[in-house]
Amino acid sequence: MTQSIYDDETFFQDYSQLPCSIHGLVGALEWDSLRRLLPELRSKSVLDLGCGFGWRLGSKALG
Repeated sequence: MTQSIYDDETFFQDYSQLPCSIHGLVGALEWDSLRRLLPELRSKSVLDLGCGFGWRLGSKALG
């Protein structure tokens, strides 16, 4: 069975130190541009299929 790149300890340690891994959306370089493309999401339910570590799962991602 093929392993995920995240199973590689070196990769995972480096990935976990990226700004977006530490600070969530605020640390993602593309967030400001992407946010402008989205409609108002307050009081909406959002399914994030690429949630990284899942820190935002079940919490307010947009404030």
